[in-house]
Amino acid sequence: MPGRLNERSVIAMIKEMQPPSPRGVLGIGDDAAFVPRAEQGWLLSQDMLVEDIHFRKRWATPEQIGAKAAEVNLSDMAAMGATARFALTSIAIAPDTPLNWIRRLYRGVQAAFSPRGVVILGGDTVASPDKLVLDVVILGTPSQTGPVLRRGARVGDRLLVSGTLGDSHAGLVLLERRHGRMTSSQSDAPLLRAHLEPKAQVELGVGVAPLVHAMTDISDGLAQELVEVIEVSGLGADIWLDSLPTSPAMRALAERLGEDAIRWAVFGGEDYQLLMAVDPSHVPHICTMSRQWGIDVTEIGVVTSKGGVRWIKNEEPVEMRGEGLAFEHFAH
Repeated sequence: MPGRLNERSVIAMIKEMQPPSPRGVLGIGDDAAFVPRAEQGWLLSQDMLVEDIHFRKRWATPEQIGAKAAEVNLSDMAAMGATARFALTSIAIAPDTPLNWIRRLYRGVQAAFSPRGVVILGGDTVASPDKLVLDVVILGTPSQTGPVLRRGARVGDRLLVSGTLGDSHAGLVLLERRHGRMTSSQSDAPLLRAHLEPKAQVELGVGVAPLVHAMTDISDGLAQELVEVIEVSGLGADIWLDSLPTSPAMRALAERLGEDAIRWAVFGGEDYQLLMAVDPSHVPHICTMSRQWGIDVTEIGVVTSKGGVRWIKNEEPVEMRGEGLAFEHFAH
């Protein structure tokens, strides 16, 4: 029967969506893929999205789910200043899932990968009792100066972030409060897009790679990512809360709901912006460079020799608490 779901039909569909593999690369069709040695070596990253943990089918289209799975992996490559090249995708699907739904999911994956030249080389397809699981492994090559790591920040480095913070969390709040129903409010639309359709800062990550001492993407919230960058180098940071970049839409929603927009910016996750530690002399160049991609970069703090993160508001240290905002796997 046309459209019936089986493993071979899913694999054939994914293969049909791929462009021809580059010369010397072996893709879908054999027991394993083959990728030749790269001069600068390979970077590998992996992210898994699980239904009702990372997404809900009643909130997002198949295309949005597929594109998000690709974008979160591309964001890891961007954070290391790397260019994504290939991917492996594995999917666990309930047997009653229509084949066309899976096709739409992979159209979303391709919509994110194809413009970046990423080719899917293989993966796995299995049955699931009920929930959808989509796992992506991505391979990329670092810049000529090598991969940018989380560690490497130096005392006196300026801390920069791309874009705005807290929009994705605001979009999640909207969806939860409206039980997944989409809103027609023009002011809320950018917040929903930030959560459902995140965009990895690929061009910016590659462009700034030679100029930054450390970098990571903001997937688990600014507070958590700061700890990852600062503690690994045995240093600290002063963060100027008044300087955090936030969108008018996010601030308006927080005010409407009686919430603190700054807490959303600090602890809300899934922004997929870049956090960079940069020598002060490079800050103007990075800010100018970012504008060619239509991205604003904001200076939000400085790396210090004192351990831990100090939150500064109106030139005075304040306490920031993230209870109920920061997501932690296995916390419940």
